[in-house]
Amino acid sequence: MAAELNEMLRKQFVENVNQGNFDEVCRILELGQVEADILDENGMTPLMHAAYKGKHEICQLLIDKGADVNCAKHEHMYTPLMFACLSGSLETTKVLLEAGADKGARNDINRTASQLGAFTGRHDCVSLINNFISLKEFESFTKGSNAVIDSDLLGPLQNYILNNNLSPVRLVFFLQENMELVENYQPIVKVLKIKCKSYLKDSHASNDVMSMKLHYVANVLQHCARWHLGMQGQHGIDGFLKYLIKGRPSDGFPLGTEDFIRQTIREYSYSETTILRQLVTSIAPVKKGDEPTALSCLTQVINGIHSMQQSNLCSTCSQPNAERRCSACKTVTYCNSKCQKLHWFTHKKMCKLATNAEREI
Repeated sequence: MAAELNEMLRKQFVENVNQGNFDEVCRILELGQVEADILDENGMTPLMHAAYKGKHEICQLLIDKGADVNCAKHEHMYTPLMFACLSGSLETTKVLLEAGADKGARNDINRTASQLGAFTGRHDCVSLINNFISLKEFESFTKGSNAVIDSDLLGPLQNYILNNNLSPVRLVFFLQENMELVENYQPIVKVLKIKCKSYLKDSHASNDVMSMKLHYVANVLQHCARWHLGMQGQHGIDGFLKYLIKGRPSDGFPLGTEDFIRQTIREYSYSETTILRQLVTSIAPVKKGDEPTALSCLTQVINGIHSMQQSNLCSTCSQPNAERRCSACKTVTYCNSKCQKLHWFTHKKMCKLATNAEREI
């Protein structure tokens, strides 16, 4: 009778986890009616169920209650991180990574979480796993004699680094919404450069991809701040955005973005790295305006080969799945009205040419 009651409680608990009933899950755990790592008939823990359903708040609750973030008792040795990646939930994947999920764990067919995600098309989650940087990696810069930045900046800084969209326009949009990073850019850039170097010097965890990404986002932040302070260019951050977006008169190609990314790559100090050689080989022979662009090369190297194979990229910030089109020429797409309005100052000339050409046809 007791065994039947326990089984009923377990099923009810897992059902509440799957449905995302946070308060009920919390109540049951507080009463001690079930353990956080109780297993079902397939060896799945509640954390695995929550991860597969993309319930990131319940994942965090279970972890706080002692759930094993690296449990691999599943019948096929799947871990919570594997289920999170398969769910396609970035928030859930991030919660598990921050809790110390093992990115290198393999299931019974020798596949990691990122490999499973790549196979099922969860490329944003794959990029997050491969490029994740924990808050703990920055905590030493907020304490004691090594204190450089305020701890309140760590959350926005981590989110800035974890941006999958590497368009400098998109990154500047993020910085405009998190001006505390811009106002404190000097110590933050210093920290990013230290971490950039450390990713190459650590023989056990060398990661030139993460090193390049930190160099890149540091450069975007530094330029954004310098424009904001009037030290570089005019009209503040809006002036920097227009510099990046302004299209070439002949075809509307954003030379500012292309030049900025090429220059940033040239300024990367570590000439011996594979990633720099790969980028130079991909970009140097290409005439500006031709494919592949510097942005697409950088994105593929950092985020993976599938990352730029998405359709309808926003003409302003390269956000994928942009559904808004210019009502006049129908030739460019935007992710929202903000991007469309911002792009109009440079698109209007090309729009007129495209509209007139269509009328002649």
